[in-house]
Amino acid sequence: MKILTNLLLSLLALSMFVPLTATRVMAQDASQSAVAASQDDNTLILHTMQRDSPRPRRFTVEEIEAAGTGLPSWNGSFTHSGTTYKFVMVGTDPSKGSINTVVPVYLIPIKLTFQDTGTVFDASAPMIGLTQSAAQAVQASIIFQDTTYKAGTVTVGNTQYIDAFQRANFWSSVGTTSPNYHVILGQPTVLPVQALKVPKASGQTIPGPVAGTKRGILAQGFVDTNITAAMFKKFPQITPGAFTIFLVYNVFPGGNYGFHDVFGSSPLTGKTYTVTSYLEPYKQLIDADISTLAHEVGEWMDDPYVNNNTPCGTLLEVGDPLNTAIFSVKLGGMTWHPQDLAMLGYFSFNGTQSVNHWLTFRNTIKKSCG
Repeated sequence: MKILTNLLLSLLALSMFVPLTATRVMAQDASQSAVAASQDDNTLILHTMQRDSPRPRRFTVEEIEAAGTGLPSWNGSFTHSGTTYKFVMVGTDPSKGSINTVVPVYLIPIKLTFQDTGTVFDASAPMIGLTQSAAQAVQASIIFQDTTYKAGTVTVGNTQYIDAFQRANFWSSVGTTSPNYHVILGQPTVLPVQALKVPKASGQTIPGPVAGTKRGILAQGFVDTNITAAMFKKFPQITPGAFTIFLVYNVFPGGNYGFHDVFGSSPLTGKTYTVTSYLEPYKQLIDADISTLAHEVGEWMDDPYVNNNTPCGTLLEVGDPLNTAIFSVKLGGMTWHPQDLAMLGYFSFNGTQSVNHWLTFRNTIKKSCG
């Protein structure tokens, strides 16, 4: 894709976007969409953006097995070329039967006032040209509401999108011994909008894709300090067993569309979350409505602690191989645009557990990584 030279220079000028001492790669985020911002019909993408971690290091799967997790989760593994790869996913093992897991969700709309121009980006206020806010749109979307999904001729369920994906992912069990297996996001508890002022050193506004609109780029250090750390402290009702969505509107957090992570020093007490943008209006489908949220929630489902290694040389991040594979789903009088997601078989080189032996939910990719 075409690089926007003026935006690249702006990002480099805000040096905290890519700390020289960064110790890890963002979850979305080690591949195609590590830094992204849209303008007109062009997209800037810088690969492998790093940032300081909100905790000292990643947990190993062995540590998670020993300590347990506050989040409902299960452990599995696969073997490729003589090496065993362990993983942790949300919910329960699909092979153990028709268990229905419901994960509580907290949705926190963020209102950001950028001091460089005075522009306000408010996830709780009506979006440009619409009566609905980004927070309201997310609640009405296929992330939380049910509709019917098919993989070819196979109906995988009338449910939420990410649950349909996970059912298809383990169809060898769900289609036989575990037909009522589900991992559901509870209808979100919407907390009060959080208003923050973004100093010039921590954020910058840029032209939006439609004439007269703007978008913001937010420094990762600002996100870690003023959003995740501050708000988990402010809202102690958010437990390790819940999933939190920090929602921004028309803003790229840390220069990304979004990312997911876990906040805390132990897998037992760590709190999983995503900081995600909702972009409206847009011109490119990669920007569309819940495409980023679908990406991040899917990755949270299959790699909640951002530590599942694979033979691909990447983490088990199911959205990364398919950033531009957007499709449409109609529900509630709206057309939503989720992203296709990679099945476990894409990473394990063995798709026998998935529906139709497909490697992605929409059968976009026909061979495993590498």
